[in-house]
Amino acid sequence: MSRIEEIKAAAAKLDPEEQFELFRWWVGSKAFKIRQLAALKRDIAAGIEDLDSGRYQTYDASRSKRLAGEVGRSGRKRLKDIRKTNQA
Repeated sequence: MSRIEEIKAAAAKLDPEEQFELFRWWVGSKAFKIRQLAALKRDIAAGIEDLDSGRYQTYDASRSKRLAGEVGRSGRKRLKDIRKTNQA
């Protein structure tokens, strides 16, 4: 068993409060923050490249409302599917 697998197994045995404390410790760590910042910079660069290349859409009020509805429906479906998977 790898060290990572050992850590995962140990974390799975923690109670929810301890798991949350472990999570807060990890997301507060310098290593995590460095990785998150690097990912954010990559995403921003990709977005700027898309804008510069004309790969974007503009939305008026009615299209924005339609998009918001689609996002809401999609999100509710994903949550429903996740809950079904977790109950199985």
